[in-house]
Amino acid sequence: MRITWLGHSAVLIEVPGLRLLADPLVRRRIGGLVRAKPLPEVAAHLARRGPPVDAVLVSHLHHDHCDLPSLRALRAPVVLAPPRSGAWLRRQGVDGVIEATVGDGTHLGAGVTVTAVHAEHQGRREPRGPSAEAVGHVVDTPDGSVWLAGDTGLHQSFRDLRYATRTGRLDVAVVPVWGWGPTLGPGHMDPRTAARAAVLSGASQAIPVHWGTLHPLGLRRFMGSVLTQPGPLFAEALYGTGVRPHVLRVGEYLDV
Repeated sequence: MRITWLGHSAVLIEVPGLRLLADPLVRRRIGGLVRAKPLPEVAAHLARRGPPVDAVLVSHLHHDHCDLPSLRALRAPVVLAPPRSGAWLRRQGVDGVIEATVGDGTHLGAGVTVTAVHAEHQGRREPRGPSAEAVGHVVDTPDGSVWLAGDTGLHQSFRDLRYATRTGRLDVAVVPVWGWGPTLGPGHMDPRTAARAAVLSGASQAIPVHWGTLHPLGLRRFMGSVLTQPGPLFAEALYGTGVRPHVLRVGEYLDV
């Protein structure tokens, strides 16, 4: 199983016979947010309709997690979306939408099952979009299991994520450790809180995401260390916990 970080919360998971992409963002900017670093080649290749993606996982409808031009460009045959979002996504030209509420497991072939799990986050599409829920996903494959947290605050339900796997064991936690601005709002985790979430999940390895990628146009100089430090601080907070951190650069991958 290969896990590639494409920046922000976009994560590509590849196992023999299946490719999944979570919270796809395969553009250089969205609205007033721009990338701090270039779009990685693998993401640009997907945007040009390169190797097909078999399924897309959308954690919630915020613009930085549910980018409509990216979804339309990918043309995935299956889009797993959170509750109360399906009709709206179809009206926006996104095909293959399947709503999955917390606890729902979807079989995607190649021995892969994706289960929607709780996320402690407000998922409404602003400013006037639907009030859909936010979810995370546990991807269970023959080669390992991954928790894709999406956007979330800390929650005690994370200790039960392993029950969504066939082995009763979670291999990798992919957790958000910051946001896209100089400060954090509710429903987010900083590096230390994210480390607690990774430990609570029981995962043996962890990857920090949702940091170092986006910033408001013209405000990069006000971001300071939040573009460079959340990942390393997350790894530091995991020292001695038994969870092995992997601080990837945008476009890098982990083979599990």
